[in-house]
Amino acid sequence: MKRLLFTLLVSAIAHGIYAQSAEPPHFRFTLNGGYSYRLGKIPESFPAETKNYLKKLKSGFNISADALYYFNEALGVGAKYSRFQRNHSAVTTINYGGGTMRTNVADNISINFIAATFATRVFNFKKTNSFHANISIGYLGYKDKGFVYRDHMTLTGGTVGFGWDLGYDIRITRKLSAGAQASLITGKLSSVTQENASGRTTIALKDDRKENLSHVNLSLGLRLNL
Repeated sequence: MKRLLFTLLVSAIAHGIYAQSAEPPHFRFTLNGGYSYRLGKIPESFPAETKNYLKKLKSGFNISADALYYFNEALGVGAKYSRFQRNHSAVTTINYGGGTMRTNVADNISINFIAATFATRVFNFKKTNSFHANISIGYLGYKDKGFVYRDHMTLTGGTVGFGWDLGYDIRITRKLSAGAQASLITGKLSSVTQENASGRTTIALKDDRKENLSHVNLSLGLRLNL
């Protein structure tokens, strides 16, 4: 995906240099929603029941929005917001008091990406449809409101995140388009803050235990072009 994105960026820059004189829309506002899948691996050492529970937390839904300004037909900048959301609960086996026990567990996970974006686009010959390729960098935040046995807890953390978007827009009216988009958002947490009835604790995560926030988004949405 990154290699394809680089090719599209080069193409868009070249297209902008030789763009026709017709004035394209300078502003693009997008709203998307769809399916998300987290890419982090589940340790093989975990019990089968735990791995099955964690696998169900990998799939979720996403919503996202972009506000972009284009300097010319091909190149622009702007801002992005994207949110991954998933909640799940089950009865499973956990380690407790030096042994194991079966109990209720629950997770409500959100991953928020707020970023600056460099945007490119290439129009078709009739200037009705367009291909888009964007790169973003910004803040990637994590929050998990969970429950284990009798303990309610919240885990939070943040890191630098990177995003890549590939999308195609089809014009509905002069200002409104429908679009499909594939996105990759990446980042890892080196520490999390845990809050429960006992207080607040910061937990450092070693290399093999870092929380991988990377996920793929497949979405559909509307675009307003002004």
